[in-house]
Amino acid sequence: MMLNLCLSTFMDPGIFPRAPDDEAKDDDFRSPLYKTIDIKGVSTRMKWCTTCQFYRPPRSSHCSSCDTCIDTFDHHCPWLNNCIGRRNYRYFFTFLLSLCVHIVTIFAQCAVYAIHHNSNLLRPGPIISIVIMVVIGIIIVPVFGLTGFHMFLVAKGTTTNEQVTGKFKGGPNPFTRGCVKNCCYVFYGPRWPKLMGYIPRTKTVKLDSSKITYTAAGNNVSINQGNNSNGIRTINKNHNWRP
Repeated sequence: MMLNLCLSTFMDPGIFPRAPDDEAKDDDFRSPLYKTIDIKGVSTRMKWCTTCQFYRPPRSSHCSSCDTCIDTFDHHCPWLNNCIGRRNYRYFFTFLLSLCVHIVTIFAQCAVYAIHHNSNLLRPGPIISIVIMVVIGIIIVPVFGLTGFHMFLVAKGTTTNEQVTGKFKGGPNPFTRGCVKNCCYVFYGPRWPKLMGYIPRTKTVKLDSSKITYTAAGNNVSINQGNNSNGIRTINKNHNWRP
């Protein structure tokens, strides 16, 4: 339970990197607000994000608390202080299931202990057991209600954001795979990589121009380069140019 709690809290939920400065120069009013794509025969709209400066992929949304676009956005959990998205939803759902098992186990143990010591309930042990049972009785309804709601979402193949906004209320959901396959996909689906780690970078390589020779003869162009201090090996290339 604690492992899934830590993974849900500290894992990247699927943050999209913002557009580079050279791509974000265009005026927002020049771009259409929506673009429509076809997914399994269902028309799905992609909305232009004015903050991140790109069209959000389907099922993604911009979180106002994190100020970033999240892939397959489910909701922002204030208790975990993190968004629940494509990358950490599996651990969040597993945390809820394990939390329910943990609550039932502790409640049963306290009840058995109090019954075995019912002859003297004023001792510290039975009093602590009764207090724990009262606390569990207060939190058991919201915890089990939240877990049951997410079990319904997993079986249906939708997210909290889509269910609350009624996105597929008037039409079919193109992302569902069926009840059984939806459950299997949540627990045994692929682990998606971090999107923030795939920002394109450029690397500058310095070459000695005096050791690079370009020879053009007729339709043949050859490039010859010798060994230099940078450790670049000899490269011979011949290109045949045709009209």
